Amino acid sequence: MATNRLEGLLKQSVVRGRVLTAPAQLAGYDADGLGYKTFRPDAVVIPSDADEMIRVLQSAKQLGVPICVRGAGTSLSGGPVAAQGGVIVHTSALRNVRKIDVEGFWCEVECGVTLNRLDEILAPHGVFYPPDPSSGPVCTLGGNIAMNAGGAHCFRYGVTSNYVLGVEAVLLDGSVHRFGGPAGGRGPWREDWKRFMVGSEGTLGAFTRFWLRLLPRPEKVWTFRATYSDLITAEKAIHALVTHSSFPVAIELMDPRCVAMVENSPMAAGLPKDSFMLLTEIDGPPALVDARVEAVADILRSAGSRDVVFSDDDEQRKKLWKARKAAGGLMGQLSADFMVQDAVIPKRALAELLQLVYDEADAAGIRAVNVFHAGDGNLHPNFLFDSRNPGELEKVEHIGKRLMQRVVDVGGTLSGEHGIGNDKSAYMPLVFGTDALRLQLAVPAVFNPHHQLNPLKVFAERRFEGLNGATQNGVTPDDKKRVPSVHETGQSVIASTTAVERYFEPFLDPIDGVLCLSAESTATDVEASAAAHKLRFPLLIDRTATLRVQVNATGFAPASSRFGAFCDNIVGMNWKLPNGRTIRVGERVVKTTTGYDLFRFLLASGDRFGHPIDYVLRLRPDCGPTTIVVLKGSVERVSKAIPDVLRTCWMHWFDSIDFISDQDASSAMIRIVVNGPIDESPVAERYLTEFAQSHTLSIDMERNAIPPTDGLPDFAFKTATEHVIPLAREIAKSGVRCVALCYNGVVHGFLDDSADRDNRIRTLINAHGEHLMTVGGDWHSRHLPDLPPSTQETQWITAFEHAADLLAINR
Repeated sequence: MATNRLEGLLKQSVVRGRVLTAPAQLAGYDADGLGYKTFRPDAVVIPSDADEMIRVLQSAKQLGVPICVRGAGTSLSGGPVAAQGGVIVHTSALRNVRKIDVEGFWCEVECGVTLNRLDEILAPHGVFYPPDPSSGPVCTLGGNIAMNAGGAHCFRYGVTSNYVLGVEAVLLDGSVHRFGGPAGGRGPWREDWKRFMVGSEGTLGAFTRFWLRLLPRPEKVWTFRATYSDLITAEKAIHALVTHSSFPVAIELMDPRCVAMVENSPMAAGLPKDSFMLLTEIDGPPALVDARVEAVADILRSAGSRDVVFSDDDEQRKKLWKARKAAGGLMGQLSADFMVQDAVIPKRALAELLQLVYDEADAAGIRAVNVFHAGDGNLHPNFLFDSRNPGELEKVEHIGKRLMQRVVDVGGTLSGEHGIGNDKSAYMPLVFGTDALRLQLAVPAVFNPHHQLNPLKVFAERRFEGLNGATQNGVTPDDKKRVPSVHETGQSVIASTTAVERYFEPFLDPIDGVLCLSAESTATDVEASAAAHKLRFPLLIDRTATLRVQVNATGFAPASSRFGAFCDNIVGMNWKLPNGRTIRVGERVVKTTTGYDLFRFLLASGDRFGHPIDYVLRLRPDCGPTTIVVLKGSVERVSKAIPDVLRTCWMHWFDSIDFISDQDASSAMIRIVVNGPIDESPVAERYLTEFAQSHTLSIDMERNAIPPTDGLPDFAFKTATEHVIPLAREIAKSGVRCVALCYNGVVHGFLDDSADRDNRIRTLINAHGEHLMTVGGDWHSRHLPDLPPSTQETQWITAFEHAADLLAINR
């Protein structure tokens, strides 16, 4: 009876969509890619479009059961499954690519679009979306963004959160909100709420569509494969590649057990079975990438490779990737069950953690193989077992616990791309102390206070107990059906896992390229630590201001064109709350999907929820001398030239591409900053000289230069990339010096210290602020208060503060 009533309620919300309740239909939804943990939903609803999805969420209170949003179900952490029963909302019908803006480097897509399908559609336009999880042929963008997925090529390009400009989400009350948009800013909100949405694992809202950042498609790719007799030599190659000027897009490693598994299968690639196999790839403009081929091959040989094979031919490259691509599928064929983890560790701990995996698995009689993203320390130990055999699942869980404890001990984190789901929720107290955990749990308290959306995920405490203490309409089935077993929730390890406060201590790790120092440090302090190891922090915008002041002045620096925003290069913080307590947010590793993204949310909050004490900076290799190239000409010629340089994959290799204009509205200049080896300088300089000639621009080069720092901007406007040059030109007419970060869509404005400075900034905000909000952008000035929160946002902020017990918030 209850199921019939649930079905009837759902059919009131979907007219063209489908409602599934037959046992045979539901069987396909009882697990994700993890496989061995199964949870049967009571119903599955497949909305035909976003409007039907909205109606389903609007009926959530009436339904009174847990709701779980699901894409392709390829996740590997027990995420999109009905852990407490209820309804699964399958988003497969929302698969439209709504818009591709090549000039603005963004696209608008619905949540059910598959990754490879998007790539096929983008390819003719000469752009691409970099995140590339291995399940690309079938995984959906909604699932990727919910889990903050990565992939082999995220070593250089970054994970999904680096490419989400905007999110449209349906909340449990049925309201639809857009966070960000094509411009990638906050939109009409004071706080950057999209940071919570990305990686939220379906616990905050149901995604309908996204605005995604794109890049010019590389013109040429070289793939290298090398084998090594032991881990020491393989590690030597990894460490050398990580700091090399070629900036590989991928550095993958397979252990001998994995290689042997492939070589004993029909997918054999002709590798020695007792070897470690390293796979790496470089891409870029043909002239530049061809010049780097022998240097990369020499790194692989010098480390002690038995053989190095490389090619730029697409078919040959596919053969080189063959063993790596085959590994995952083979495990599923060779074992009834397998568990794959994706902890991230400092690379200095690689040998120790691999040995722990081998020792624990061998002692338990469990087969373990390793294939992983070695460049960023993202381990993927695979444990092959049969859950039908008594005791095997318990053995695997014990290995997982021991592994995760050690991962955290060495400075790592629980997940780099798979998320937490219900597979690793028991280990969260290893990462979050009492205060940090309270702050984490304050996030769902804002949007999903009763945990009706995807309960028992991310944090084990998140259990749906009904709405207002009671079930609704009698449709919730017997509570006994709702109580997962010990093995389903991981409760067996919670009892021995207690929250311990953890903080960052000052450190420099030259292997991983991370530095922890005070937020009150200056450029001199950073350079004093980094330069000795041939590392740099390229996002410095002022020589004398503290890091904290620089971050609060703007979220971007000129080098964000190549390396991303401040929030992608400051990876962790010690943060002092308004109540006087200090918490650690973020990580010391550069890749994490462990919990809600409080780090980026707080970093963009302007110290409204406390302030940073220490930063953990992601450093970059200093590849050689810096050259500043200035192209000058009329405003019209410069404006026309900039889109042409952005459309080429040279854009990936210039630290910055800036449009600079001031009171002289008739002329402007492009400032391009290049950091690279001396022997590559002629290649870049030849391209830029030819580019200047083709656009009738003058060119000046300052070699061996100090990277430019424009100082603290008086205001920063964030808009869509296609609007940034017209916006800068318009602002410059009012006598403001403008530096436009062309790819990032940011205009930095610099005024004198005249008495009417603040009024001039207000005038510009009044003139352009509404348009910035419309495209999902925002504005900020270090001299003026930020946008006041709306009534809706005030409610969210109040709920967040109350749940977090922050006390004495200074609004």
